[in-house]
Amino acid sequence: MTTKRLAFLMFILLCGLSTFGQTPRDELLKRVAIPSQKDLRGLVDLVGFSHTRDQTNSVVSILEKVERKKILENQRKYNFDSNTSFIAGICPHDDYFYAGRGYIQLMKYINAPKVILFGTCHWAKTYGLKDKFIFDSFKNWRGPYGNISVSPVREEIKKGLDEEDYLVDDEVQTVEHSLEALLPFLQHFNRSVEIVPILVPYMNWEKMDELASRLASVLAEIIKKNNWKLGKDIAFLISTDCVHYGDYGWSYYNYCPFGTDADGYKKGVKQDMALIKNYLCGEIETSRIRDFFWKCVDPNDPYQYKITWCGRFSVPMGLNFLFHLGRKLQHKPFNGVFLRYGTSLSFPAPPLEKLNLGTTYYSNLHHWVGFTSIGYLMDEDK
Repeated sequence: MTTKRLAFLMFILLCGLSTFGQTPRDELLKRVAIPSQKDLRGLVDLVGFSHTRDQTNSVVSILEKVERKKILENQRKYNFDSNTSFIAGICPHDDYFYAGRGYIQLMKYINAPKVILFGTCHWAKTYGLKDKFIFDSFKNWRGPYGNISVSPVREEIKKGLDEEDYLVDDEVQTVEHSLEALLPFLQHFNRSVEIVPILVPYMNWEKMDELASRLASVLAEIIKKNNWKLGKDIAFLISTDCVHYGDYGWSYYNYCPFGTDADGYKKGVKQDMALIKNYLCGEIETSRIRDFFWKCVDPNDPYQYKITWCGRFSVPMGLNFLFHLGRKLQHKPFNGVFLRYGTSLSFPAPPLEKLNLGTTYYSNLHHWVGFTSIGYLMDEDK
């Protein structure tokens, strides 16, 4: 490993270590690998994610090969075929080295030309953000096969929302990696994909339900006006990692209620799987989404974790939005199908080092992360 690459890895590692703490804004901007330009969003991470055509082609090829057995298993279990298109999905945003197997299980089936993205806002506390959707003003985001256009739907959404419902902040979108991670896979499977990036910061359940309902009303009108079909013309992606577990390297916030030995690891995984199966899979219902949210945060103080799920705001916002959207479009209920779960300790690492990709943090019993991928369809699509 070169000195330059080692230094960069250590730099990114420090970024990961302060995920749960407050980091000065100027330090966050220094971590951006390629700065944003006026109309083009930059890149945060050149180590954990692929950003060239050759890298991405190889990543997808490798992951499809190593995950072939599980891909076929899911296809048989859920009757997926080449025409399957998810309406929505929950996807990891961690390093491909750790979480790539989760990405490939989901992203093969996100085929719509327009995708609304709900991202984790890791640095919301640093920027003092809460109670609003966070948009950007970039015309394009960088992709491995060329620039990815931001859909004109973004401006239609903003016009339909109340002004107090959202904020436009290019700096926050620039330093955030949770949506950047999804784009190479999205563009690989659809070269002409357009996106609408939305970050979801701190808010309580009442505000979340209010915003989700208003966003659903706006998008329902856009969808009806254009006669779009969910999954075919427009889809929705929610970015999250699962539990961030351990007693070392999490800045001021450690989370290890079951201990940091092998037994504690097993119990941490069991807790993740219970959250996934009990609240995120099956029919989307607003009461189950609310209960998931309250499992992760203090209902009276959303700034306080109960379980350190990265997407404690993006997941309930995205799913509750889907619940309201289905009601407003008079669709049958949406159902989540479980595709994959693993951790930074359990997923066998795919051979990505030859592609000049690596990891941005260490993983052991004192510091590990969980990942899941879940796809959403309507009853008749199952």
